[in-house]
Amino acid sequence: MVSEITVTREGAATLAFVEGLHGALEELAHCVPHIAEDDLSLFSLAVIEIATNIAVHAPRGGDEVSLSVELSAGDELRAVLRDSAPPVHLDLTAATMADALAESGRGLAIAAAVCDELSVERHRGNLWRLVRRVGPRSV
Repeated sequence: MVSEITVTREGAATLAFVEGLHGALEELAHCVPHIAEDDLSLFSLAVIEIATNIAVHAPRGGDEVSLSVELSAGDELRAVLRDSAPPVHLDLTAATMADALAESGRGLAIAAAVCDELSVERHRGNLWRLVRRVGPRSV
């Protein structure tokens, strides 16, 4: 059993906050040398895609949308993203890649493709869970 490492960040759901998540993901990666770089890269891609969707698509109105991100690693890579946006209504199983010429619309499909588990619960905002099972780092 590998010890669990957790990195958290909280802030307003903005693209600047998402940019800062790169540092959190690098911090996590530094603490888990037993996890292959490919697994870390694909997990990071999924986390950034979901966080970007929250920052870009969360309705603003008069209230700031908050976002908390908990990244953890041990025997697998996990992320929990909680936002204060109105509940999203989408079917994650129906996420498909956008047309090759489209400028957006790939985030959910990419996250679903690289994660072993991707889910969203709707309760006082949205709770996103991402899991990527990992293999040992090859030498």
